[in-house]
Amino acid sequence: MNTLEIYTDHFKMRERPFTLVPDPDFLFWSPAHKRAYAILEYGIVTRAPITLITGDVGAGKTVVALYAMLLA
Repeated sequence: MNTLEIYTDHFKMRERPFTLVPDPDFLFWSPAHKRAYAILEYGIVTRAPITLITGDVGAGKTVVALYAMLLA
């Protein structure tokens, strides 16, 4: 067994669950993520020159921004 397949085989997953690259397909929509996306979307729609999303490391800022770019 390939060490990369240990999670996918054991848990019957189609894709690897843990990667170093943010993946919008695995975005968990917590209330904070919904609020951050709404703020980002508002900034895009109103053509605001600057829209700022802050949060701790690993909070999901990049994933939310990638999700917004996929919809654009």
